[in-house]
Amino acid sequence: MKKVSIHVENARLTPSSYYRLTQYFLSSGVRFHSALPDGIYTWWHNHGKNGLFVYSVFLYFFYVFRTLIFLVEDSLAMKDGTIILARAIVPRHLPALHKFLIRRLAKRNKIIWELDDNILANKRCSPPDFHFYSKNSDTIVVSTNILQSLIDKRFTHKVKVLPTTDGDFLCYDTEEVLAQRQLLYGDEIRLVWVATAIGLEYIQAIVPALDDAAKALKALNGKKLSLHVVCNKFLMAEASCLEIVNILWDKAIAKKEILCSHIGLMPLPDTEFTRGKGGFKLIQYMSTAMPVIASAVGFNKQIVTKDFGYLIDEETTGMTWKEAIIELSTDWEYYSSMSKNAKENYNKYFSFNKNKEFWEQAI
Repeated sequence: MKKVSIHVENARLTPSSYYRLTQYFLSSGVRFHSALPDGIYTWWHNHGKNGLFVYSVFLYFFYVFRTLIFLVEDSLAMKDGTIILARAIVPRHLPALHKFLIRRLAKRNKIIWELDDNILANKRCSPPDFHFYSKNSDTIVVSTNILQSLIDKRFTHKVKVLPTTDGDFLCYDTEEVLAQRQLLYGDEIRLVWVATAIGLEYIQAIVPALDDAAKALKALNGKKLSLHVVCNKFLMAEASCLEIVNILWDKAIAKKEILCSHIGLMPLPDTEFTRGKGGFKLIQYMSTAMPVIASAVGFNKQIVTKDFGYLIDEETTGMTWKEAIIELSTDWEYYSSMSKNAKENYNKYFSFNKNKEFWEQAI
């Protein structure tokens, strides 16, 4: 195999880096360049984002110097290979020296630019840098057609749409997973939400609706409704009947919580940024044969179908979080059918093996 160099925020801990790239190259000898080492990444996501401005300044220059070293290394080592740049390798402003090195690398290597979020809307990438990446890439890989629309028409011929998926659950038998969920189904329905702290406001916004569902479910058949929040920070919210279970994110723990839960949630407000999100949580839930409930926003509307999930937008779909939860929580046969349909849709449209084949051909 030709040489491959991949530049990401953190190859192991950043969800987008891991599920967009790392999982496909675990045993291939590819060189990963993580702009943030594990310790810095964890510190920043736990403290820095809400800390002093000086933290942001420090982090920016850390990005600059570390990515500069990696680009110099590639300039010396890479020829007739493939270099993959994930999102914006230096956030907000890519220095001129970095641009010079990338242009130099592009003359001797294939450059693939990969993005799975609207990095213009969240200001992670400036418009001039966005244009630079678009112009100097041979291939642009995006997670949704909504992100594809952000690319200048002069460069759309380079674009490939590749949804984000998850291969971590391929080893689990669907029937065994459903049997485990059925053991709990008669007494408790577990909702699960797995994300980073940046999305806590999204799940917090629907806690009142989930609490109403908990009250209705308890009155209907005595079942408990619990919400398992798997995140690097706790959800601080009050509920009178809904049980909120905060679990600090860990890859192995997140897998266990998803396998043991009944319904996967993905609430989103309707904004320019969220319309560009790739719906990965939904696809991850689907890979474990889990029905989903999601806001009718952006790419969510292209993922979720009525045979395995619900889209929530009372003005257009007429469905509420409470109603969707009750329907999935009161009839095991119906729930089981929705579960199997979720897995079938995953295999058909979001297959890990198809994505892996794409990357093998791309490099």
